[in-house]
Amino acid sequence: MQHRLIDQSKLLLTETVVEESSMELEETDAEPVEVPAEQASIDDLSPGDLTEDQPGQSEFVELVETEAEDTSIHTGLFQGALPVRQSEQVIEGDSLLQALPGDVVRIEYVDQVNITAGPRQLTASAICIEGSLGDVRVAKAQISDEDLRLRTQLKTAKALTQIGNHYKEFGLEDPARIKFQEALEVAEEATSRASEIKSLVLEQCYVQLWEIYFALDNLRLAVAMSQKLMREFPESTFIDDAMLKQAEIARKQAAFKDAIALYGSLLKLKASDLRDEAQFGIAECYERMAEATTGSRAQSYYEKAFENYQKVYEQFPESGRVGDAVARAANYFYQRQDYQRAIDVFEGVIANHPDANYLDVIYFNYGRCLYRTERKKVARQQFDLLVLEFPESKLATEAKRISDALVKAGF
Repeated sequence: MQHRLIDQSKLLLTETVVEESSMELEETDAEPVEVPAEQASIDDLSPGDLTEDQPGQSEFVELVETEAEDTSIHTGLFQGALPVRQSEQVIEGDSLLQALPGDVVRIEYVDQVNITAGPRQLTASAICIEGSLGDVRVAKAQISDEDLRLRTQLKTAKALTQIGNHYKEFGLEDPARIKFQEALEVAEEATSRASEIKSLVLEQCYVQLWEIYFALDNLRLAVAMSQKLMREFPESTFIDDAMLKQAEIARKQAAFKDAIALYGSLLKLKASDLRDEAQFGIAECYERMAEATTGSRAQSYYEKAFENYQKVYEQFPESGRVGDAVARAANYFYQRQDYQRAIDVFEGVIANHPDANYLDVIYFNYGRCLYRTERKKVARQQFDLLVLEFPESKLATEAKRISDALVKAGF
C-alpha cells in the first residue's frame, strides 16, 4: 500500500536488553555450587594448562579476556522515543511528528553490528490511535463481559414483559402479572449491578423498569423511573421515550392538561422520531376532554382535537398514526352528519399523501361517507379499490361484502 509523506523527524535508537522471565531470574540469582578441583571441567582451567589451575597464567588470561570482552548489548531489539502530536497542521523542522488517528508512523534504522556480514537497514511501522493502550485493554474486556451479562438479563426481562403483555391482551390478568413480576426481578437485579459498576447499560435498565411499571399499572413508579432517567442521563436517546411515557401516564390518569404540556415538550425535540405520537396524543387529549363535558366547551375541545389530528397527517405523512388520525378527524364531521366536510378531509389526504400509511382505513371511511351522501356507485368503487390494493387488510372482507351488496342493488 502506498502512503503519502506527511512529516518526518530524526531519533536515536539504542539496543535494549531482553527482559528475562521470572524463572530465568531465579536461576541467575541462585548461588553457584562449588566444584572440587579434581572434578573441574576444561572450561574452568587456563588455556595454558589442561591438567591443573596455574594462578599466574589464569590471572593474565582473565585480564586479556576482560579487556577483549564485548560488553555491549546485542539482542536485536532497539528502543527509542518519538513524540507524536495530534494535529492537522505540519510544522517542518521541529522535533515532533504531527499526525492524526489512522496515520502510519514508519521508522527506518540501521543495525551496525549483527550476525550478518555488514550493517542492515530495517524498518518498523505502527498506526496512530487516539488515547492510551495501557491497562485499558484488560479492563475493557472485563467490562464487556459484564455488560454482556447485563444485556442478556435485560433481554430476558423484555421477553418476559412482552409475554405478560400478550397475556394481558387476552384478558389473562393473573398469568400476565406473574410474568411482569418475573421481569421486574430480573430488571431490578440488572439495574442494581449496573449501578454498582457504573455500566452504560444502566440507562437501558431504567427504560426497561419503567416499561414494566407501566405494564403493572404502577404509574407512580413508572413516572419516577422516567424522571430518574432524564435526570441522570440528560443526553440520553431515550429522553423522548421517557417524555412520551410520562405523557401517556398523565393521559391515563385523566390529567389531560399535564399530558398536553408533556406532549408539547416532546414536539419541540426536532430530532425525535416520536413527534408524530406526541401530536396524536395532544389531539387524543382534547377529544377526551370534549367527551367529558358538554355545550360550547365541548365544541371547542372537539375543534382543537380535529386541528391536531389534521396536523398528524399533514406534518407526519409517513407516521403509522395517519390512518387513525384521518379517521378521527373525519369522524368529527361524520358524527355531526356533515358528510361533505368529512369527504373533503379524505380526498385531501388521498390527493396530497397518496403513500400515507393506513390508506385501507381511509378508503373504507371515505366509502362510508360517500354512501351517506347517496353517491353509492362511487362508494362501491372505493370499497373495490380497498379490496384490490389491500387484499390482506382486516377491512377487506367487510369491504367486499358491502361492494357485493351494492352490486346487487344495482350500483
